[in-house]
Amino acid sequence: MLTYLLNIAFAIAATVLYIKAPWTYSYDYCVTLMTMFIAQNVLFFATNKRKHWLGFEFFFALSFFLVNFVYPVFYAPTERIYWSFFSFPFNDNYVTRATALAYFGYAWYMLGATRILQLNREEPTKPTFTISMRQYLWFFGITIVAWLLFIATGGWTALQNVYSGDGNLRDVGIFSYFNNIFTVGCYLMAIFVFRLPKQKWWFYLLVIISFMLILLSTGSRQLTVGLALILVVGFSMYVYHLRWWQVATLVAGGSIVLFLVMVLRREGLDPAAWQVKLGHTKLKEFWDIYEDLIVNDVNLFGLFGWAQTHELTWFTGMSLDLSSPIPGLAGYIVAHSELPPQMLHGGDLPSYIFLGPDATWGTGTNMIGEAYRSFGAVGTAIAMFLIGLWVKESYYRAKNNVYWYLMYFLLVGHALIYPRGPLLFDPRLVTWSLLLLLIVMTISTHLTQIVNWLNSLGNGKEEKK
Repeated sequence: MLTYLLNIAFAIAATVLYIKAPWTYSYDYCVTLMTMFIAQNVLFFATNKRKHWLGFEFFFALSFFLVNFVYPVFYAPTERIYWSFFSFPFNDNYVTRATALAYFGYAWYMLGATRILQLNREEPTKPTFTISMRQYLWFFGITIVAWLLFIATGGWTALQNVYSGDGNLRDVGIFSYFNNIFTVGCYLMAIFVFRLPKQKWWFYLLVIISFMLILLSTGSRQLTVGLALILVVGFSMYVYHLRWWQVATLVAGGSIVLFLVMVLRREGLDPAAWQVKLGHTKLKEFWDIYEDLIVNDVNLFGLFGWAQTHELTWFTGMSLDLSSPIPGLAGYIVAHSELPPQMLHGGDLPSYIFLGPDATWGTGTNMIGEAYRSFGAVGTAIAMFLIGLWVKESYYRAKNNVYWYLMYFLLVGHALIYPRGPLLFDPRLVTWSLLLLLIVMTISTHLTQIVNWLNSLGNGKEEKK
């Protein structure tokens, strides 16, 4: 209850801070917003009674801080274009107001995330459902087959070309479908690996880690980061409860690895090229390690500025996201819509604003900016509040329901990229993951029933003899 009352107070304060935020840059105001954000998170983790504090909320807060608060406080006052991303045109007068909007949205998310803590719910220590070895082998088999078909249809070559600079991430082909199935399979393997007997999960854990390393070798990081978060949180919940210093060590080590992948992604697997590249790489500031997250703040400023002169897009700007679970539907919508594709997809508008309609790469986006350009300030508060409720509901319902368990860990896997992604959480991944799990559970159940029926027939014949 204390956590709930505190977050009510923070939500009210954040609302006032947003309403009163100046339309010119104010260093002191940005520092105040950052201080409020830090204080709210410290109190949240200090006062709530959950045993397993390591989860979505922790990694989401870490990423949200880097995406929305580092630049306004540490760079905007003196080094406006420290990173090349900030050379994109945006109105400097919007920085403070947009940062206040970011904290406003986050405070309402936190209120949603603690809204049901007041209810007497049991801590979801060990789930009551089981995943059989037969069911898990379905996940394993689907993942391996999808991976082989992804390679056979040219997906591996296309992925390597993207990060070597010779390809476009937007290029699609038949391999894209196998890549989507492979991604879903990897998530299912990682999410349920610790539900297996300990003597069996070691092998599958090594398979998952092998896939992570293979993907990292191309420069691709999103799936690897997602799997790593799921494995770390699952390990801490069900195998060994990680202490704060162990988590800090993992975060620091993971940050360095991902920074090195970002720096070396265009060099392939050439150690000599790595040495040359690293020799020319200089870390001027501590925050340079987190550049890939921090630069997404420019998307918030761009979307905030765009929203000042355009009408709200509502769900129109999410059309392609909402249609993504159905193969081919997004292409049909693009072909029959009078709006450009950039106006139909949550992650494309900032790239369109900064790079124009023919960009071969994307700038990413910002979930708060997407919420604001879609629904306005009030809609941003409502949307973030609902996301908080969704996270908490998934956490508590995961104890007794395999589908909610899947949902929570999918959120965990996207905790770091969510602040720099579209507001609408990947509908295709969610739908395909739930559907594949349903299919496997259904087939497994019917096969078990058939086997039991055949065994009963056999036993009946033996009794007659």
